[in-house]
Amino acid sequence: MEISTKINVDQNISVSTATNTNIVNDDESINNNTSSGCLDLGDLNSGPMRPILKLSGYRDSKMNCTKLELHNNCIHHLTAMSKWSAYKLMQKNGSVHNQIVSSSMQQIKENRTYMMQLIDITLFLSKQGIAFRGHRENDISINRGNFKETCIMVAKFNEIFANHFYSKTNYTSWSVQNTIIDLCAKKMNDFICNEIIECGVFSVMVDEARYTKKLDVVERFLTFLNVSEKQDADSLSTVMFNYLDASNIAQIPIVAQSYDGASVMSGRFNGVQQKVKLKHPYAIYTHCMAHRVNLIVIDMCKIVKETRYVFNCLESIYIHFSMPTNNFKFKEIQKQLGLKKISITAISDTRWNCRVKNCTSVKHNFKAIIEALKEKIENSNDRDISQALGILSIMNTISFIFYLIVLEDILQVINILSTQLQQKTATLGKASLVIEGVIKTFEEKRSDKCFSEVWSTVKMFAETHGIETPVKDSTPKRLKREPNHLKDFHLSSTTSIEQTNENKKHWRIIYFKLIDSIVTNIKKRFSTESLKMATAVDNFMKLNYDDSTFFIENYKELFNIDLNALKSEMMVVKNCVLRSSKELEIDFDKLKAAVQSEIYPNLYTLLKVALTIPVSSATCERSFSTMRRIKNWLRTSMDQERFSSLAIINIEREVSNQLKSEDILIEYAKTNKRLQL
Repeated sequence: MEISTKINVDQNISVSTATNTNIVNDDESINNNTSSGCLDLGDLNSGPMRPILKLSGYRDSKMNCTKLELHNNCIHHLTAMSKWSAYKLMQKNGSVHNQIVSSSMQQIKENRTYMMQLIDITLFLSKQGIAFRGHRENDISINRGNFKETCIMVAKFNEIFANHFYSKTNYTSWSVQNTIIDLCAKKMNDFICNEIIECGVFSVMVDEARYTKKLDVVERFLTFLNVSEKQDADSLSTVMFNYLDASNIAQIPIVAQSYDGASVMSGRFNGVQQKVKLKHPYAIYTHCMAHRVNLIVIDMCKIVKETRYVFNCLESIYIHFSMPTNNFKFKEIQKQLGLKKISITAISDTRWNCRVKNCTSVKHNFKAIIEALKEKIENSNDRDISQALGILSIMNTISFIFYLIVLEDILQVINILSTQLQQKTATLGKASLVIEGVIKTFEEKRSDKCFSEVWSTVKMFAETHGIETPVKDSTPKRLKREPNHLKDFHLSSTTSIEQTNENKKHWRIIYFKLIDSIVTNIKKRFSTESLKMATAVDNFMKLNYDDSTFFIENYKELFNIDLNALKSEMMVVKNCVLRSSKELEIDFDKLKAAVQSEIYPNLYTLLKVALTIPVSSATCERSFSTMRRIKNWLRTSMDQERFSSLAIINIEREVSNQLKSEDILIEYAKTNKRLQL
């Protein structure tokens, strides 16, 4: 029997009850009420009213307070409505599987973001040479080290980073730090080695590699190798070859090598250079030209002993004013005199260019130094008075002023040569030109005209600072004769025949002796024989075939150079470059633009070799300076692997700036199986 009575809204059915129980479904099409959740997901054959609800719903309002209430509270309805709620939630948010996948993807995204931020922090500290701590990084420590303190600072401004960092597992331990550092260093090392492989040739400078990249000179730091156990030639060469093997560049031919003058490195028969030549016979050895310049200055000090006294006095001035009280007074006097604040630096035996800086500094601050010394003598009673008296007595002489001005003039010219030789882009051809230019400059300075200008400067400086210039003695002494057996010899030390009277002629002799010693030693250290390869390379860069045969013959077999084809290529390129530039000399930039490997294969190959040959190993000293910053006396517990990795990141900033945290993260994901990345 069908129930056809329609429920009116004015009747006693509780609208709130129907809403709260969420079981009534008003279907306008059939004009009845049914329980949608129960009908769709419930067991239609069980529970109160199930057979009736499943057929046509209900239309009797009295059922609201009877069987409908019983149905609302039965277990079948509650189970069905629970399923119904889950079904509606699934329609809104997706299935459980989709939610799990979505949650997992979100977690991976946050993990990747967090780890990339840790990588960025590691790279920043490494590039800036800021220390990493390997111990006492826990919460108890007041200072948890630069790495974790930086993480704490970043966590203040990044909520997602803070949630990971302050969790139980935050991946900031020393082992994770080392892993990230090693991965960054390996990425850089692979980049450098791939460039070497692409170039096809390279030269070694003990701990650096030099090669060309599209005819641009590139010099890269490779690593620091621990050779503390043995320092003989066999051990040093073995360690070097093992590293080249591990870097997969041992098969690339070494075309040149450059070290300092130590016998274990430069020995012709049993040195490292000979050990390298046994495997790479075309690897010519170049004695570091920057070290040769240092030897020139040392030899000058041996010949003219008075120069050593001047440098010793400069060192004493530095020691005296390095004390805080003396330095403070010195700066006060500088300010009173209106002088530019130029500090006095220490004298170094290995980095002689500090000598020219010291000469300039003392000359500029001469008056301030004198005033500070006088005040020290008048107002103090400590032991520094004797030191101040000694320095003051030396500085108030015409001898000190003369050597100070002359040495500054000489060292400034030599400094130009030193600076050129220490450039990373320096080539043998450029070095040869600068050496010849420096020699010619000194030869021009050896003239009466140049001496007169120097002497005028000395007298003016002495008068400005109240120092008397001695004149010729009124009673001349008898001149002593030179021994006959010394007439045909060049003397490197003084003899008794020298005049002792302080006059212009005497200082002219000293001036010429200084110039002669410099010119002689430059020609000795950079002899024609030692510069034979440099001269040949210079002529090759000028596309002069006949005068560059020494260079060409040395490498023709290694690279299978066709001499006839090479000669033709050089002639064609020379005519093209000179015609386009309308100049008499070859411009190197235009030469690089004109030479293409496909058209001029022989010329292109030898140009790479010419640019790869090192001029000096002085740039290695910069690496050692970085070494002392990274591993100082407070960081002696750092192991070799971390040290080498930090060194390459810090030194090769051009490469480390190209590192992407995403690439490092990909490599890190291969090593860590616990964190989802």
